[in-house]
Formats: sequence, C-alpha cells, structure tokens
Amino acid sequence: MRGPQILLALALVLAGCRPAAMPMPDVFPATVGVWHRVSASDLAAAQAPDAVPAAGIEMIRAASYEGPGKLDARVYQLTNTAVALDVMQRWRPAGDTVVFNSDRFFVVVKWSTAERKALQEFVREVEKKFPKQPLGNEKP
Repeated sequence: MRGPQILLALALVLAGCRPAAMPMPDVFPATVGVWHRVSASDLAAAQAPDAVPAAGIEMIRAASYEGPGKLDARVYQLTNTAVALDVMQRWRPAGDTVVFNSDRFFVVVKWSTAERKALQEFVREVEKKFPKQPLGNEKP
C-alpha cells in the first residue's frame, strides 16, 4: 500500500470505531395522559429556541400540547453526554419551565396556565422515555 492508501484505510477503520448515533426516542405521542398533541416537528440546530449551543446539537424535536392548559416541549439530541450536562448546569431557571437531561438528551417543557397535577404527569411520562442512568457505584 502507498501512503495515501494507508491513510484512507486508517481513516475508514477509525470512522468505523466511532459509536453509532443514538436514535431519538419517540417522546411526543399523540396523547400523554390528558394532554393532546396539536403539532410536532423537527427543527434545525440553527432554529433552537433555547440557550443550547448549535454546535452541540444533532437533532431537535418539538411538540405542542393542549389539555388543562397549553405546553410546548422540546428534546435536544446532543453530540455527547458532556454537552447535555453542560447545558443543564448552565441553564438559567425561568418561570413556567422545567428542564432535565438524560444521557445525550436535554428536554425543555414550557407551559401556560397548566393544571399542576396534569403537568407533573406529562413530565413524568416524558422522563420515562429516556434510559435510566446508573449512578457511579451501581452495577448495570
């Protein structure tokens, strides 16, 4: 093999070692408890409505729901867990908004005039869509 061929082969091997992209979970079904989805869409990183660095975004899925109030939810699939943790730590609290992260995902739920119990149920159901992360001392 010649130099360029060796470099190409090495690049292909290294590319094959990169972990596969984690698929975006289906977090926004047509109904969640008493909430009914009225819209859903995927957004480009440049369209991110929240303070999430575009360079770290692989995908954004957004949905709006109506029920005992109105809410908008977004899930960001980020390039890695460190980015998700950084976004979570830098997030500035805002009224009528709850956020959480799980693995490479960061979730934002904003509402207006929502019934508290129904809102808690919505967030709990969305959280169940993400894999539980073991703590450092737990065995998988």
